[in-house]
Amino acid sequence: MKEIEIAGSISNITSVLKEHAGNFKSVWFRGQSVYDYLLTPSVFRQGKAFGVSFNEQKMLEEFKRRYPDQSNQHKTTYEWLTLMQHYGLPTRLLDWSSNLLVALYFCCIEDQEKDGSLFVFDPSYMERDFHFNELMEMQVEEKDRSNFFRRLVYRTSDLLNDDSRLNGIRLGDLKKDIRLSMKFFGLSTGSNASFESLTLQQELLNTNDHLGKPLPHVTQEIIRAFSNVVPFRAPHLNPRIRQQHGFFTFHGGMYIDGEEFIKVDKMEDHTYSDGSLIKLKVLGIDKKKILKELEYVGITEATLFPEMEYQAKDIASIFTETYGL
Repeated sequence: MKEIEIAGSISNITSVLKEHAGNFKSVWFRGQSVYDYLLTPSVFRQGKAFGVSFNEQKMLEEFKRRYPDQSNQHKTTYEWLTLMQHYGLPTRLLDWSSNLLVALYFCCIEDQEKDGSLFVFDPSYMERDFHFNELMEMQVEEKDRSNFFRRLVYRTSDLLNDDSRLNGIRLGDLKKDIRLSMKFFGLSTGSNASFESLTLQQELLNTNDHLGKPLPHVTQEIIRAFSNVVPFRAPHLNPRIRQQHGFFTFHGGMYIDGEEFIKVDKMEDHTYSDGSLIKLKVLGIDKKKILKELEYVGITEATLFPEMEYQAKDIASIFTETYGL
């Protein structure tokens, strides 16, 4: 990931973008008010370091229970997560915008005494290689180790066969031998197993190795697929997504009881980040000036948040006069 410090004005920022992101096939932006903040979704800001633990699956389940009317529009887990994100619940999504000015607003509106960051991202490579699948979805839907491993062994036959191996053990053997499976599924108590490896075995026909010997199969370690980052262009199911030109990245990884169960990779360190992610430092002393420039081009809280409470707040500010005491 390339990091660049800029002098704070919209024109300077666009000049930097022309120079360093001119070859991007597609461009998304994200503003963060503090430069040191990582590209970490809110549901992963948990554990001992944060002093909080989230039950992601329970939050999703309860949110759907309370708002059944939303199921007419929100069909998939990913669409439900965008709605949860909209209302401030911790999720594994990060908000992005195709509009530079929107991202700059979020970079500058808070923590004005601190330097902020403007991330510039080309999602095209990740969109090409990473897609939603059951391995991503089950991390949201399964509430504990036992349910996660049970689904992995018994309900992913379209992805894994009996010769695939979980922590070095054949899935076929786990299905047959209760002594082997007890560690993963639990009996009277839940599972305490870690998730160390998942190997997919694929059969080969009429294939020889470099010495000419028959090569009956090939194995592939796929645990890394659980930690992928998937960019997606969510349908405009609420006006805020449309107003803010919103897109999302869905981040793999999983916490159980406040402890990391599946590794959460830093997006900044991702293989694709070398050529497709730029981080611009926006100095704190420039934030108020940039906000004033944004106001001139119509980027304010009222234009970005179409909900009634924000419109009411804007109306009040327009028609209120204050007097010195």
